[in-house]
Amino acid sequence: MSKTYLMQQTIIAAALLIASGSASAGLSFVATDTATRTEAFNIGGFSTLPVGSSLSIGYLDFAGPGSQMITYTFLGQESGYNNKFYDVIGGNALLESDPTGASVSSIVSISGPLSFKFEGNVGKFAVNGGPWDKNTSIGLIGTNMQVGSTVYDFVIGYDDSAGKKYLGDWDDFVIGVSAVPEPETYAMLMIGLGLIGFSVRSQKRLF
Repeated sequence: MSKTYLMQQTIIAAALLIASGSASAGLSFVATDTATRTEAFNIGGFSTLPVGSSLSIGYLDFAGPGSQMITYTFLGQESGYNNKFYDVIGGNALLESDPTGASVSSIVSISGPLSFKFEGNVGKFAVNGGPWDKNTSIGLIGTNMQVGSTVYDFVIGYDDSAGKKYLGDWDDFVIGVSAVPEPETYAMLMIGLGLIGFSVRSQKRLF
């Protein structure tokens, strides 16, 4: 199988994802474990997530194609600590004192775990992709999830202090994550698709 063929298939797949509106196709949540809520999830605007319900624990990973603008939106918190969220690559932070709906963004183009982390008790962090300080974790609340009038590709929740492994509710700091390909990525994909169409037409004329 030629490199040209593989490139063509990649561009076609990416273009189809753009056409279907699946801008977040390069993002996925990698589950490393499963946890059970020991307290109810208590953030307004969400469906009831009761004691005993389960969720995946893990991290958000980026695989491309191209570059994407990742936006992190503060959706609420219920905690005893003064928690913080850091968009490390963008050098931005979200705080509990920020209004619900506040957001920060950064451009991601390198494959791997997204570069962000949560801080609960001062100096205690849960870094996306690891490491996590003792009794902290990042959980998946939902995918393609509507909160208010906005649909987020992923909603994640931070657990900041639980006395035991994965003990808590994952509502200590809740973030909505959205991804949109950068304009140049759209352009490259559409140009590539056009070149493929030209190549196919040229090949047909040879027969």
